[in-house]
Amino acid sequence: MSEFLTIVRAVYSGLSRRKVAAMHKVSRNTVSLYLRQARDQGWLTLEDLEKLDDITVSQGLSQIASPSRDASFRMPDFDYVHSELAKPHVTLKLLWEEYVEECRRNSERFYMETQFRRYYHKHAKVHKATIRLEHKPALTLEVDWAGTRIAFFDEESGKPEEASLFVAVLPCTRIIYAEPFRDEKLPSWISGHVHAFQYLGGVPKTIVPDNLKCGVKRANFYEPDLNRTYQEMAAHYGTVILPARVRKPKDKPSAENAVLIASRKIIAGLRNVQILSFADLQRHVRSGLEQVNSAPLAGKSESRWTSFLAEEKDFLLPLPQSPYEPAEWGKAKVQPNCHVAYQRKFYSVPFEYLGEEVDVRATRQTVELFYHHQRIASHRRLWGKEGYSTVNEHMPPDKLFFADWNRDRFLGWAGKTGDCTRRVVEAILDRAAIEQQAYRSCFGVMSLGEKFGSRRLERASGILLSRTPSPSYGQLKSILEKNLDVTESEQDVSMVPVEAMKKSSGRGFRRGADYFGGRGHA
Repeated sequence: MSEFLTIVRAVYSGLSRRKVAAMHKVSRNTVSLYLRQARDQGWLTLEDLEKLDDITVSQGLSQIASPSRDASFRMPDFDYVHSELAKPHVTLKLLWEEYVEECRRNSERFYMETQFRRYYHKHAKVHKATIRLEHKPALTLEVDWAGTRIAFFDEESGKPEEASLFVAVLPCTRIIYAEPFRDEKLPSWISGHVHAFQYLGGVPKTIVPDNLKCGVKRANFYEPDLNRTYQEMAAHYGTVILPARVRKPKDKPSAENAVLIASRKIIAGLRNVQILSFADLQRHVRSGLEQVNSAPLAGKSESRWTSFLAEEKDFLLPLPQSPYEPAEWGKAKVQPNCHVAYQRKFYSVPFEYLGEEVDVRATRQTVELFYHHQRIASHRRLWGKEGYSTVNEHMPPDKLFFADWNRDRFLGWAGKTGDCTRRVVEAILDRAAIEQQAYRSCFGVMSLGEKFGSRRLERASGILLSRTPSPSYGQLKSILEKNLDVTESEQDVSMVPVEAMKKSSGRGFRRGADYFGGRGHA
C-alpha cells in the first residue's frame, strides 16, 4: 500500500493529523497535502479508499505539483524518470539535462534542476519509489555471516553442534538468501555465493563482503588483497568483489539489516525446535527463508520475491553454463623426476620446468599446474593409494623410460652392479610408504653409478650397509663425494662410525675426531 493511502486512511479513521505525521515521520503539511489531493479526486470516505489500489492512486495523482505552480512549464514524466533511474549509471542530473534538451526542441518552458529534483522526490514519496533511487537493480549483492550460531544435533559425530548462517541480499528489492554451514571457512563461503546465484537465477555486477579472513587476505581501501579462490570464483561468474571498509558497517547496510531479519525471523524462530541433523537444519532454514521472502513488505502489497521478479531479476547477469567448482591453491617445486608433489600424490610437468616453482590448482576432479599464470599441465586428481600421474611427453627425450620403471627393474639394474648396491636399492624401496615415492632416490643411486663407476658404487654401498640398516641416497652420495670408499678400503672400516661421517645437515658424512686418532689431533 502506498504512503498516500496509508496516511489518508489513518486520518479518515479518526487519528489527528499531528499523530499521523509523527507515526509516519512526515510533516503535517504533507498530511494536509495528501488530504487535499484525496478530496480533489473525490475520495472522501474509508469506503472510497477501499475501492482503490496503488495503480489507481498513481494515475489519479499524476499531477503532483502544488496547485500554485505555473502551468506554462512542462511537467516531466516522472514515471519515465523513475524507470530510467533503475538503469546503470543513470542519474537525476542526466535525466534533467535530457528533459531540458527536449523542452528546447519543442520551445517549451522547463524547470531548473533544483525544481526538477524537488518534484521528482515528491513523486517518489507519494508512490513509495525511493528504493530505486537509492539502489540500482542487480548492481550489488551484500554478503556476510550472521553473528548468532544455530544449535543442532549432529548425527555423524553424535554430539550437539553449532552452524553458521550465510546471508546475502540484493539491496534494491531486499531479496534475501540464507543457508547454514558447519563452519565459516573458505569452501563454505564460496559455496554460499554459488548457491545464492543459483537461487536468484543470475549474478549481480558487484559483491560487497565484509573483510573476512577467508575472503580478504589483507584489508585495504584502495587495493584489498583478495583470496585467490575468491577472485577466481568472481571471475567465473563475471562479477567484481568490492570489500567493505574495515569497521564501516554503513558500507553494507542492507547486509546488516538482512542479517538482523534472518536472525529474528529464521534463527530466533528455531530456538525451541529440536533439530536432529544438519539436513534437518537446512530444511528449516529454507522454509524460514521462503516465509521471509514471500511476506508482504511493510506498507506495500508486494513481497520481496514479487518485487525481485518484477524489478530486478531481468537485470542480473546470466549464470555460466556450469557452476564454479571450489579450488585449492598451493605452490610446489618441480622435482628431478619432472613431477610435483601435492598431498602425497605426484603429477608430471614438462621437463623444461625442472627445478622451477609452480602454482598448483586442485579441485575434486583435477589438478592443474601453472607457471607464471600459464597452465603447463593438467591431470585427473588421484585418490586412494595411487601415487603418480605421469604424461610420457613431459619426460625429457633421454628419460622417457622413467614411466616404465618399477621395483623389479630397479632391483635388476642394481643386481648387475653388485649385491651391496641391490640391498641398498631394496632398502630404499621398502622404506617408502608408497613405492613410487622412492623412485627418485633409486634414480639418484643410478646416477652415482654413472658418475663414479660401478666398482666404487658397490664398495660405497658395502660401507654404508655396515654402518646402518636404513641406507639412503644422500648418505651414499656423501661417501663417494668425499672419497671415503677409497680411503676406507685401505683401513679397518670398523674404526669409522657412521655418526662420525654425517654432515651437520644430517644428509651426508664427515670425519670425526676418532677418525684422526683421538681428541687431541690438530
